Amino acid sequence: MTISPVIVAQRVDPNAVADLSEIADLARAAGYDVSNTLTQSREEDAAYHFGEGKIEALARLVKQTDAEAVIVDNRLGPYQTYNIGGKLPTGVEVIDRFTLILEIFGQRANTRKAQLQVELAELRYELPRVEAKSSLAKRDERPGFMGLGEYDESRERDIKSQISRISQELDAIAEKEQTRREQRRESGFDLVALAGYTNAGKSTLLRRLADDLDITENKNRHPDLEQTAESEDRLFTTLGTTTRRADTGRRDVLLTDTVGFVSDLPHWLVESFESTLDSVYRADLVLLVVDASESIDAMREKLITSHDTLYERNEAPIVTVLNKTDCVEEGELDRKMQSLDALAPNPVAVSGLTGENIEQLTNRIENELPSWHDERLLLPLSDDAMSLVSWLYNHGHVENEEYTDTGDAVLIEFSARSTIVKRARAKAAELEESSSKGASDESANTHDSNGVNTKTQAQLSERRHDNEIMESESNPERMDTASDRESTSYEESDTTHQVASDSPPDRMSDSTREIHRNNPSQVTEDDVTQEDHIDAVDIDVNYPLMNEKNSSDTDTNSKAE
Repeated sequence: MTISPVIVAQRVDPNAVADLSEIADLARAAGYDVSNTLTQSREEDAAYHFGEGKIEALARLVKQTDAEAVIVDNRLGPYQTYNIGGKLPTGVEVIDRFTLILEIFGQRANTRKAQLQVELAELRYELPRVEAKSSLAKRDERPGFMGLGEYDESRERDIKSQISRISQELDAIAEKEQTRREQRRESGFDLVALAGYTNAGKSTLLRRLADDLDITENKNRHPDLEQTAESEDRLFTTLGTTTRRADTGRRDVLLTDTVGFVSDLPHWLVESFESTLDSVYRADLVLLVVDASESIDAMREKLITSHDTLYERNEAPIVTVLNKTDCVEEGELDRKMQSLDALAPNPVAVSGLTGENIEQLTNRIENELPSWHDERLLLPLSDDAMSLVSWLYNHGHVENEEYTDTGDAVLIEFSARSTIVKRARAKAAELEESSSKGASDESANTHDSNGVNTKTQAQLSERRHDNEIMESESNPERMDTASDRESTSYEESDTTHQVASDSPPDRMSDSTREIHRNNPSQVTEDDVTQEDHIDAVDIDVNYPLMNEKNSSDTDTNSKAE
């Protein structure tokens, strides 16, 4: 591949300091060789952006270096681009900051979603230029002269039509991804997003935390992963999103790596990649990754850029992660953390490369995620009950599983998301109802003089009493009278219990975990199909909840039988 020499130019306002480091990195990421630079401090010129004298100096520099393009680290209007090009040698291209970023995005777009987003951004960038040609044509000012191109009235309509079509297709993709996210939550997974400035080490950190990846690429074990979660020292390595399963200890986490932020992006460009940023906006927790090896001023600027992008729509808690601590002296790191305390309170300093302080990060993740709730259920022993137990191992954290002395019931103690607890209660209520009906049908010889199945009633009463005792111990406020319980609303019966202890319970043994849990492979936001949805046990638990009033109705029905 031939690398084209380019000149990088930047204009800053008076008294501001020019910094070409980022635009130079962007140029190299796009495959250009930066042969020279030019800067100017002045107010923007309406015709040339730079002063006319500086444009003449730029033209001389282009001739001296045989540059094939000029990359301007500013936002150029269509007329300014045209005017600068008219002063340069023939064939030299003028590329502004956003054209360069779009070029990089186009090179990195490997999925249908990413390609659509790049195409949408390009069309939104082109539309005002086509409208400018339309304006010139209506004034009869020869828009085709010296580079703006011939005006085609149909082109403007085509662009608007394509923007509408692509937006609708991206909306459909975003809707499917949101459905997938909700399904993952219902399966017991917490969603954590890696966000931050480009080249901060997000992909390396993902590889450190993921269950199935090593920090170094292992082509023999993972030949299918060569294009995902790459760890290269260049900008925009990650354009789409990559999701991996991560084990933080007690919780099952799906960790998503996202496209890096860049400063000074126009609204239309950010909007074009909105569906990708949804992975951040809709997460349960955001890890904001910052390169700790940079200067304090650079870190501050990038934190501001990241917060500006996140705070508009993000509702999840944000944990700042200072990455690449292996490149920073300990005293220097302390000074940086103190200086950035207002923007990054209580950060976690880690090295994704060496693994330093990763355990501290996983503990912080668990503490910041939405609270889990403790629950205890006494289930009548059956195949369906054991399926529910297996489902709970896959969707929560089972702390205890034991069988009653009579061998006709199993006690399961677990903690999980509130939605999982509600579904487990509903399934337990259904099992109780099924057990009650079955026992009634099978014990015709144990009725009393009133036709009541005394043996079944005694067993059910004892089991119901045990459940009430456990529920009262878990939440004393639920120790109401029988009449109060009958009037308890549907929502009140669904109220989740608070965790009994702040400290997480001991983890189950590896052998038990192996029996009760699956280990899904990689999951990508862009490539996973609906059938690939992570759900260890396909079990229908969407049964209506039964409160104590429903249980009373069951007793009445049993007596009637």
